[in-house]
Amino acid sequence: MTIRLDVSTDFEEVCNDFHESATLRIAGVDITLPQVLTEPYTIKELEPAGAQVTRNGTLFVWSKSRSSKPPLGSIIIDHEGYYWTIWKLEDKQHVECWEAFGLDLNIITADANEATILKATYRKAEANEARAVWKGYVSDATTPTAADVVRARFQPSAETAQLEFGADTSLEVYRVYFDGTVPSDLAGGEYRLLDSQGNRYRVLKYYNENRIDRLPVAIATRITEGSEFWDLPGS
Repeated sequence: MTIRLDVSTDFEEVCNDFHESATLRIAGVDITLPQVLTEPYTIKELEPAGAQVTRNGTLFVWSKSRSSKPPLGSIIIDHEGYYWTIWKLEDKQHVECWEAFGLDLNIITADANEATILKATYRKAEANEARAVWKGYVSDATTPTAADVVRARFQPSAETAQLEFGADTSLEVYRVYFDGTVPSDLAGGEYRLLDSQGNRYRVLKYYNENRIDRLPVAIATRITEGSEFWDLPGS
């Protein structure tokens, strides 16, 4: 005969002195977890970016009596209001607990770490040709608003010297990491990026693999010539 003890209540008793509250969000439904053990797992630089792009991890442990099995990609909101995506889950049957590894990819908040996204609308120019007018991609305003700004990191990637029309020029390439929702057709030519210094960028490639362990990234070139360089935003 096998005797199986219910240890879920024992876990909660242990947690009485060492616990934090949290919220488990499964498919948009919030479940309150009054007693959760947490342990910082890892904090490191995601890619060489001057420590401006980080990957944080935290282990969350709670009694199975408090929730059903959360699917990967579910969200845990800790007692400080930070969001963690469940990347790995283990069923600790011997103690009747869920052990979830929560992942948080983020870009350090800084004045320079933001991008304004512009979208083109078209009007007729002097020769009756179509000319792009760049406006905020969300606000549709000539002067972009906070709604058009996402947290992003412009990381210099490469610079190539060119000799054109008897003058030396350079092609500057950047990797732009996004910590937020951006248009899926960002590289389609209808969008431009604007950094905190007012520089414009043309997106060549955009990668969003919809992976919970990756940040979306764009390959962009800085615009240093033509009417887009000289015109003010929205013109």
